[in-house]
Amino acid sequence: MPNNQSQSNTQSLPLHAVKALIVDDQRLATTMLKSILLQFGLTHVDTALDHQQAQQHCQHNAFDLLLIDYHLEGPLTGTELINLLRRKKLISPYCGIIMISGDHSAEVILTSMSVEPDSFMAKPITAEMVKTKLVATLHECALRTPVYKAIINQDRKKAITLCKKQLMHAGYHHKLEGLLLDLLIEDGQWLQAEKYANILKKHHPSPKLSLILAKILQHNNQLKAAIHLLECQLQQSPLHIELYDYLAIFQEQDKAYYDALESAQKALKLTPSISHRALKVAQLAADLDRSDQVIKAGNSLANHLPIIDVDWIICLAEYMAIFEQLYFTQTSLANRQRLKIELQRINDRAHSRVMAAQEPFLTTYSHIVMSRLLLGNTQPLKAKRRMLLGLSQFFDKIPKLPSVVIADTLPLLVHFGETQLINTCMQAIEKRNRFDGHSQNRLNDIKQQTHLTERIKQLELQLKEAFRLLPTSPQQAFVRYQNIVHEYPLCSEANLGYLQCMLELNVGNEADIKHSLKAISSMPLPGDLETWRKQVLEGMTSKKASPQQHKVALTYKKQTQRFLESENTG
Repeated sequence: MPNNQSQSNTQSLPLHAVKALIVDDQRLATTMLKSILLQFGLTHVDTALDHQQAQQHCQHNAFDLLLIDYHLEGPLTGTELINLLRRKKLISPYCGIIMISGDHSAEVILTSMSVEPDSFMAKPITAEMVKTKLVATLHECALRTPVYKAIINQDRKKAITLCKKQLMHAGYHHKLEGLLLDLLIEDGQWLQAEKYANILKKHHPSPKLSLILAKILQHNNQLKAAIHLLECQLQQSPLHIELYDYLAIFQEQDKAYYDALESAQKALKLTPSISHRALKVAQLAADLDRSDQVIKAGNSLANHLPIIDVDWIICLAEYMAIFEQLYFTQTSLANRQRLKIELQRINDRAHSRVMAAQEPFLTTYSHIVMSRLLLGNTQPLKAKRRMLLGLSQFFDKIPKLPSVVIADTLPLLVHFGETQLINTCMQAIEKRNRFDGHSQNRLNDIKQQTHLTERIKQLELQLKEAFRLLPTSPQQAFVRYQNIVHEYPLCSEANLGYLQCMLELNVGNEADIKHSLKAISSMPLPGDLETWRKQVLEGMTSKKASPQQHKVALTYKKQTQRFLESENTG
């Protein structure tokens, strides 16, 4: 019989050799569960009360089994912790996972299922329940371990062979079947996958097999048939969330955009804590100019940001790109203002979610997003102030910023001609060899605009030459700075040099003086530019300045002093 063969051909670890970790914020619950496991013969059982302890344990031990409560005290759920441990490769792909919860709601169960645990235990837990789940999970692990080890060693052919071999011995096994079909599709063996899927469906139909067959139909350019298959399967399995995901994708490909949005919304409603589903709804809604749905998806995302990794700010950046798309398609100023108010609420929700160490990054990024919106609304001076305000706490530590923040800031810096910060950001980027999709797209956009790169290089040379001439030939420097300001009206370095020349030569009309003072006042500047600004303002309010310079500069000096004082006390 298949199951007997499976026991003889697939040997689970002896219980005394199993390393287990229990993660539950209730100390009494962990103590009770540990006692049960020890009674059954386990000898290595660690416990963790929060995500930090769990990570520390996983850094020092290769666990065979994790028992994790869904509701953990702190910033993340049990499923988020599992995703984090997998992403950081702190647990192996064949580690057994048992989810635990006293909450029997559909959201908790469906969200737990998204990490594909081997078992789910509903509280209150009994010894008999633990024994049943323990034996079943360890057997599951034994079946898939050889396959995953081959995948880790990048031997896909061996993994496929082992998967087939295990299925021959084990008989029906939905996870191994799904793994085999996924491997075949990833390996481009579509005909083999179709053959196996059709055979398996005759004997053991399942939502997973229907999904595989729908993927095959879509690959064979039978999109409507794939959609129909998923719709039929959802009538039988309305809580199989992955079916909604692919139905939305296929409907979008079929240009049935409203149907796609509806399918994506169903998936998000059932599992509101899954970030990629909020982003899918937001994108589809933005494409259809459904602003209320974009905002609703943004609130859902902010409420469930995956804050225990850099992914939290990547998700936020992807949403902000969608928001920008919607925002700039609005022709009504009233609509834009309403959207900005809603964006602030989303931002406030995100701030209430992130941890203290992440707060500076979110604050910086919030300013950068607002700067982009202001610039798009032709308010360049306000946009520059927002941008520099956001970057100010990282002026001397730009490399510590996440890639998405640098990538979204670079186009602004290029626009304003802030060469010092551009160089610092580019140096930080060049030292990184991996980027998320959002950052890579932003950086590719800049690289493709070769004329911008050349203009910035030229600007840098012009600024160096003008600064070199400033001490000995202020008249020549004046002409050069004047030309730069004409091309880059808000470039900090150019306007400081221009003001310095006006001071040295005792020239300049009121309009030019006001313009350059506006460009450098009431905003933070990087260290050496801040020193230069102080010197210029002191000079323009001293006796050596002309009455016109003195009168205008005095106002902006006071404004800048008030701004800096408010920043220091804020």
